[in-house]
Parts: sequence; C-alpha cells; structure tokens
Amino acid sequence: MSSVLVPLAEGFEELEAITIVDILRRGQVEVTTAGVEPGPVTASRGSIIIPDAELDEVLESTFDLIALPGGLPGADHLRDDDRVQRLLRDQAAAGRPVAAICAGPKALAAAGLLAGRRVTSFPGALDGVDQPGLEYVEYPVVADGPVTGVDGTGPVITSRGPGTAMDFALTLLELLEGRDVRERVEAALQRP
Repeated sequence: MSSVLVPLAEGFEELEAITIVDILRRGQVEVTTAGVEPGPVTASRGSIIIPDAELDEVLESTFDLIALPGGLPGADHLRDDDRVQRLLRDQAAAGRPVAAICAGPKALAAAGLLAGRRVTSFPGALDGVDQPGLEYVEYPVVADGPVTGVDGTGPVITSRGPGTAMDFALTLLELLEGRDVRERVEAALQRP
C-alpha cells in the first residue's frame, strides 16, 4: 500500500485537500494529514479540519508521495515552514515524487524543486519565482520528471486550482497505484 503525506497549514484550500485525501483513500492509499501547528486547522473558507497527526510526529517517516494543497495563506505557511521545506527536499533527493496544486507550488519553488521543470499553478502564484529552466504552462495537471527518480530527483506533479483538484488527485492515484486503480476509482465517481 502506498503512503502519502498531506501537510495542512492555516488557510489551506479545503476543496483541494479533501479531494486529494478522498480520491487517494478510495484507491486504498494510506494518507496522513499532518497539521503544521498543533490542533485543528482552519481552511481558507472557514472549514475546520482535525489532522491525523501533527507534522512533528511524522518528520522521520517515509512517504511515497508528499502532496501540498494550495490556498492562501496556507501555501505561504508551507513555503515558510523549515520542516516542510526539509521534507520536500529529502523526498525529492530520494527520488520520490512531490506534488502541489494551486498556490502550493510556491513551497516547491522555495525548496528549489522547480528548476528545469515544466509546471503549472494558480495564475500568478509563481510570479517572481527565480528557478533556472522553469517552464510555466497553463495545463490542468502537469507531471514532470522520471517516475523512477533515476536522475536523483523524483517527479514533480502540479495543478491549477480547485477546479482541477479531481484530475490532479486521480493523476496522483495513477502514479502510485497504476492505471487500473485509477480507472476503477474514476468509474465509481460517475464523472462525465
């Protein structure tokens, strides 16, 4: 069973976070939500979520994927948290994938993980980011990098925003569990 960490910071985009968690759990992926601060986390639209763990409790754990929701100021908190930055850099250095949606790619940029990558984000979220070779595209979901991590870094998966959250989560599920699992989960969702 694959494992995924979804860090949650005050002001995260709830539609994105819950969609990631829901879709991956439907595919039998073990998902751990971790609050960067102790206790319940208030999302950008006022929803209050109780994380599975505090970030400090999972710092020494290994995950097959780290997926960041967007939302403001949640994405800024992830960008500015030294623990999140270390987790992202360690994850990529081990050849394991990282993913971010909406404003979440800001945190990937701060970790230096977007250099030479093809990425997307919420419009304007990456304005002013200085990453050599970053190619910005306006596709719903962008996966860049070898799945195997043979170049010493894992793949980077990015997405635009709340409206692309389901496609993003299904892409993550396919990356972790394969096309058959994605198709089974997607069929049960009754998407048009």
